[in-house]
Amino acid sequence: MRKTAFILALLAGACGSDTPANVAGTYTLALTVEQNQCGILTNDAGTTSRGATVVVTQDGSNVTAQVQGAAGLGLSLIAGSDTFTGKVSDHSLDLSIIGTVAGSSGTCAFTRNAHLVGKLEGDSLSGSVTYTYATNNAPDCGTRETCQDIQLFDGARPPTVSS
Repeated sequence: MRKTAFILALLAGACGSDTPANVAGTYTLALTVEQNQCGILTNDAGTTSRGATVVVTQDGSNVTAQVQGAAGLGLSLIAGSDTFTGKVSDHSLDLSIIGTVAGSSGTCAFTRNAHLVGKLEGDSLSGSVTYTYATNNAPDCGTRETCQDIQLFDGARPPTVSS
């Protein structure tokens, strides 16, 4: 019985892959505001924009995604950077921007963070970016403690050549 379990475990391990997908490339994305509780995003829920360019670079499982043009400028203004950093595992991305632009309201001090999760299928990338506040937990922070703005994205890169 132990021998069978050991062999099954070996086979299961052999079927999986520790090599992340190649997610590098220049993507053209459509963005849709799904939820605007915080007002970090300036558009109402349901607002869609097209043509956002994101350049993704990869070194093993480490990934950066730089948002270009007006979308990148907007991201820099609210979070302090136009570049997400994080990891790719299999075909899934998990990237963040830890905000550096300080804001305040009464005794509440805050920055704005952005967390991107996405999935690559072929040359198509889709997922979401969740924007939240990081606060000093002062009473004046109110809904900044729990609110979230969510932006969905989907798009593609030029076709990659399989080797």
